[in-house]
Amino acid sequence: MYLYRNNSAFFDIYFDMFTLTKKAKKALPLSLIICFFICCLVINPQRYIQSIFSGMILFAKNVAPALFPFFFFTKLLTGLGGANALGKALKKPVSRLYNAPSESGYILVMSLISGYPIGAKLISDFYENGNFSIDNCKKVSSFTSTSGPLFVVGTVGTIMLSSPKAGYVLFLCHALGALINGLIYRGRKSQEKALSMPPTQNDDDLLNKSITSSILSVLVVGGYIAIFSMIIDIAIDLKIVDALAFLLEKPLSLFGISEQVAEATVISLIEITRGCQAFAQSGVSIKIILPFIAGLLSFGGLSITFQSLTFLKGCKVKTSYYLLTKLTQAIVTFLISLAIVQIFY
Repeated sequence: MYLYRNNSAFFDIYFDMFTLTKKAKKALPLSLIICFFICCLVINPQRYIQSIFSGMILFAKNVAPALFPFFFFTKLLTGLGGANALGKALKKPVSRLYNAPSESGYILVMSLISGYPIGAKLISDFYENGNFSIDNCKKVSSFTSTSGPLFVVGTVGTIMLSSPKAGYVLFLCHALGALINGLIYRGRKSQEKALSMPPTQNDDDLLNKSITSSILSVLVVGGYIAIFSMIIDIAIDLKIVDALAFLLEKPLSLFGISEQVAEATVISLIEITRGCQAFAQSGVSIKIILPFIAGLLSFGGLSITFQSLTFLKGCKVKTSYYLLTKLTQAIVTFLISLAIVQIFY
């Protein structure tokens, strides 16, 4: 006992150091990657600060004008109770099709209206409130992870591809891909407590709250686009994009797909907004690139993956499961778009 009392502080310090060492080892790979990016900024600040600036310009010109009013009006719709009515209308079909809680129709509507990562955020909220089990969080995430129509139709279709028609075709394929993807992961139906839908807000300050919330949400998206724009340029400078595009070009060349499409695909896997821009600037026929854009929009890229997992990890949805659902969603959407493009083009 005497020995323990005199050495307890030593044992506590040793235990803390041991725990810290384990945590440090676990975080070491990510820490090295972060240090690498910092070194790149220090070695060539002009190049990579310009990369971030270009990402911010891309966001300001092509993304923010489409997303901000979308976030704003969606927030108002939720506060006034309009979205609740839309969600309730889908209770029965969603419950029967996906063996998911009937109230997940609300999440589906909001995801289709608002886009990434609102579906993941709502799933996390409902899990924290005790309404969804982990199993149902996984189910619902398989069909409520979508981009919004203003980004797909407005930004990608109208602004980047200069074709609103292409935007509508993309969104149709994108939405169908998500809905069909959910059928793959429907599993068995489990019993859930009734979900309390978000209440209608009779708040005189609702307008100001909607504007503030929308600005913050849009800025988060802009931050991801800017950072991943720098990551893309670093990958280009280190010939990583070229190497991956070369590997991808081999199988694609069997179908007459050009090098530009392969490179745009690699960029889209990192950051979808800049990837769509690369497709638009490739000079390849819309009929060829639309299926690729549709599939990659459904996958989302690393930038959107990080945004979504930030919320889904809180409800115990594993990264591997999320990536699997996004991969199948991308494949399903790609196949759907191949068929639909033949009809419209």
